[in-house]
Amino acid sequence: MKRLTIGLLVLFVATALVAGNGEKPEPQTIGGLTFADEYELTIVNVIAHVNDKQGNSVTDLTKTDFEVYQDGEKKELTNFQLYTEDVYEHYAEVRSKLPPEAPTPETTIEPRAVNIIIYIDNLNLHPLDRNRVLRSAGTFVRENLRPPVQMMVVSFDKSLTILQPFTSKPGLVLDALRQVRTFSGGRPEREAARRGVLDRMKTEIENKGLGAGTSVRTTAAYADLLTYAHEETYNLAVSLDGLREVVTFLAGVEGRKSVLYISNGLAMVPGFDLFDAVSESFNDPMILSETQRFDRSPDFKSLVTAANSQDVSFYTVGAGGLEVVGMSGNEYRMSRESMTTALGAESYLGSMRYMGDRTGGLAIVKTNDFEEGFKRIQKDLYTYYSLGYRLISSGRDKMHRTEVKVPGHPEYVIRSRPSFVEKSLQTRVQDRVLVALLQDLDENPMDLDAEIGAAAVTSNAFWMVPMSISFPINMVALLPEGEDYVGRVVLFVATRDSNGKRSDTVIQEHEIRIPSNDYELAMESRYGIGASLLMTPGSYRIAIALMDQVTRQASYKTVNTTISSP
Repeated sequence: MKRLTIGLLVLFVATALVAGNGEKPEPQTIGGLTFADEYELTIVNVIAHVNDKQGNSVTDLTKTDFEVYQDGEKKELTNFQLYTEDVYEHYAEVRSKLPPEAPTPETTIEPRAVNIIIYIDNLNLHPLDRNRVLRSAGTFVRENLRPPVQMMVVSFDKSLTILQPFTSKPGLVLDALRQVRTFSGGRPEREAARRGVLDRMKTEIENKGLGAGTSVRTTAAYADLLTYAHEETYNLAVSLDGLREVVTFLAGVEGRKSVLYISNGLAMVPGFDLFDAVSESFNDPMILSETQRFDRSPDFKSLVTAANSQDVSFYTVGAGGLEVVGMSGNEYRMSRESMTTALGAESYLGSMRYMGDRTGGLAIVKTNDFEEGFKRIQKDLYTYYSLGYRLISSGRDKMHRTEVKVPGHPEYVIRSRPSFVEKSLQTRVQDRVLVALLQDLDENPMDLDAEIGAAAVTSNAFWMVPMSISFPINMVALLPEGEDYVGRVVLFVATRDSNGKRSDTVIQEHEIRIPSNDYELAMESRYGIGASLLMTPGSYRIAIALMDQVTRQASYKTVNTTISSP
């Protein structure tokens, strides 16, 4: 018996072998095949947006106009397709006239599915700004939400809450957006703290005669500044964790994946503008060197790298519009602080541009015309070239650099994702487990099943929840090994509670060893794995996956359970 503890999950595993006295069969080679080194042939699809100098989409290029490079090596294009809004419109019209299970006519171009998470970052939003943007977001939903498009709505305030799982029904998404309008926003409180630092500095200069020549580190304003910078750094870390969470959830989703991020912005260097103001007021340029310990630009780079590895694009919307982010109007009019104000605004909005630009998305900032901004996002989602080439899989996780060129048209601007991650089979299955925590997957070729037993309290905080996992033995490849038949599978288990908290994914390899005498009986039996989940009271969704290491087949199953407090 083994015990694993990862996050919320404690897994006890015991295999149940089939016993019997069946006649011993002669070992046979499965399907007459000899297993040897294998490789996978994968088509890599690179999405490229091409615009002229005026920003208009260029839609008259052909396959021969493009060159695609992977890790500096030119690749031969095997697939080429131009997608436009008309293609999506035609597909939606055709599908609306067909029964749900009917195949799409071969004459109709079937575009890639479009998955959009509308992410409302309430921790970093002013409620008035947010509600103004959501009015335009509602129009965007009504005009765009139909198959093959699906949207999800999440709200963030130090933890992630899914208000609406993926759906193609506009009414459900609009209801979720209306619900968000009733939430509080964290930006006003943070603005008040920021103004408090400036007010303290102003008071010390005016009333105490402090200024140039005074040691900054002895002032109350400096102490307030450090407190503010530390708090902002903590809030930023929490905010980036929320964004990483949705990127992780999107990992195993098929099709185009985008996060529509609505926020007043995130500061790459928390408190930088205030350090600048204090440095200027006390004539101490050396104080700016202290901003280095609050520099979180590597964390943004890590987020962007994670997004690119999961093929996720950020479309960021700066909710503050043309107003200076986080600054009051009176403060902006103070000429002494105009530079500080500009630095602060750029610190907040620069991160929005960075997230959009570095993931093949867009940043809609410094505009009050959000309707036009959402139209730009709409065009970007549906107008692009899909360029495919063959990749011989290495069988492991590996990042590749990509570059798209149109050498015959130097006047055009090409935008594409700068890298992608080649994923091993185990990583792909693990990604799909995370998807199963959000939505049902109709992928169960191995007839995987799971049942939850009666929970037993172990302490005031934890309950032990038994779970039995089973599958037919004849769905697993068994190879002769001495006097036995042996199969090897990998089990994946993850949980998510109703508040959005997710456990780590537990991964265990299992050897299925069937004595030759029991082979025939085993082929008519199910193989059982017992598990126990250590949980706190609450409602949970449990995702299970099983992967056969020989056939490389995988099955997925989800179950729900609720643990009530005693």
